[in-house]
Amino acid sequence: MYQALYRQYRPKTFDEVLGQEHITTTLKNQIANGNIGHAYLFSGTKGTGKTSTAKIFARAVNCLSPINGNPCNECEICKGILDESIMDVIEMDAASNNSVDDIRELRDKVVYPPSRARYKIYIIDEVHMLSKGAFNALLKTLEEPPKHLIFILATTESERLPQTILSRCQRFDFKRIINKDIVANMEKICDELSIPVEGRALSLIARNSDGAMRDALSLLDQCISYKDGDLTYEDALDILGIANTELLFSMVRDIREKELEKALLKIDEIVQNGKDIHQFIKDLIYHFRNLLITKTTNNSRDIMDMDEETIQMYLEQSNDMSLDYILKALDILTKSESQAKWATQPRIILEMATIKLVNLEEQVSLEDRVKKLEMMIATGDIGLSKTTDMKTQKKTKVSNKKIEAPKEKVEKEMDSAPIFDDGKELAFETIINQWPKVLKTVRDSRPSTHALLMEGRPVSFVNNKLQIGYKDGYGIHKELISSTENKELVQKIVSSYFSKNINIDFIMDVQQISDDTEDEEDKIQEVKDFFGEDIVEIK
Repeated sequence: MYQALYRQYRPKTFDEVLGQEHITTTLKNQIANGNIGHAYLFSGTKGTGKTSTAKIFARAVNCLSPINGNPCNECEICKGILDESIMDVIEMDAASNNSVDDIRELRDKVVYPPSRARYKIYIIDEVHMLSKGAFNALLKTLEEPPKHLIFILATTESERLPQTILSRCQRFDFKRIINKDIVANMEKICDELSIPVEGRALSLIARNSDGAMRDALSLLDQCISYKDGDLTYEDALDILGIANTELLFSMVRDIREKELEKALLKIDEIVQNGKDIHQFIKDLIYHFRNLLITKTTNNSRDIMDMDEETIQMYLEQSNDMSLDYILKALDILTKSESQAKWATQPRIILEMATIKLVNLEEQVSLEDRVKKLEMMIATGDIGLSKTTDMKTQKKTKVSNKKIEAPKEKVEKEMDSAPIFDDGKELAFETIINQWPKVLKTVRDSRPSTHALLMEGRPVSFVNNKLQIGYKDGYGIHKELISSTENKELVQKIVSSYFSKNINIDFIMDVQQISDDTEDEEDKIQEVKDFFGEDIVEIK
């Protein structure tokens, strides 16, 4: 019976475990020194060697002739564990045995000593699937285990484990395996099987395994079953449903040139050829990732696992894009990938993402313009002029011309001149009478601040705090002049003018009488004067 590659080539010693030297070295040293714990937690993404390492550890601690911490795999104990004739190593899937009763049954069995081996070992896979009650049932055993017992817990989601469990285990985090190691291992296997394979095909398989050796061997198994003879890059593309590099470059080129119809036709071609839409979105994400790498690094060759010619193509295409554009494109595609996982029509998700990418440049351009406008407003580097609407209230018109300040900067003098309190009482009426002169001083110092201040009026002065009110419809003036820069300038000028340390507070003056109301009262008075106050009745 045929055995899958990932089972045939499962590592049998710690030295054969790929990419986890930080873990295997520690475990070998513990075994060699006899410093063995009672509970271990192996966490990490799928296919990185958690279960394989647990099985190697189970043999190594029971091996009759260990070699530098590795199992010999030749003694009767090692062979018995390998062919499962020795029942002292028990594998348990927590996904299907996650109830309290399952753990209680386990707890009743662990008290019995091993039949032939030195240690009885329980390997509990996907331990995060245990129920809360099951964890509580396991806790007591983990806390005070028999001397002959070792637990090895494996999980892809360690964050779901209770802290009480985590604190009682030695934790080892498995890393994703780098593509270089995955390719090297697949090359070794293909040589042993005498299967000619193109290097680009193995690199493609490695990139799509997401750092999991098991997934890579499953994909390789699928590819070598496709046909007799050489396994080429094009074969791997067809089998795995992955878009080739030329198609991705062409798709992105259409998006950049706003050729939406061409881009949508390519999507239709992908669908008609039976390619996986979700995989194509992942390919686009990886393509923009490569553009990002070439855009932001000086030596992208050390990061990108591809030939020199392809790297040069990425360099040329990334030169036509801003970093902000690439980041926003990645954001759109990443969200689309998440949506496509659960969508009944993933094609529509891809088409929507394509339309967003085509229009992305206009969006980025608009955002840049808004940012520039916000910057101008924040710095007061705009001109404001007043327009009157007789039917409604006054509104603000923003000029696109920059107001140039006079050459002699009064505000510089204000910064350097100290403010002396003359000790005299300052009446609010004095401020009202002198306000036009204060406005003139502000205008000489900074015209843009003057344009904002002139739309308000002093409304109260108590305890050296001057409140300046703005009518409804002038909220933007109030917000802009309340900025730190504008407010500090007004306070310095007002304080210096009246020889007092005066705090300024800008408010919306809801009680202030509008100009329209004043005009209406003047007209009523004119009518009364003309016809006589005893004749005119106002309703």
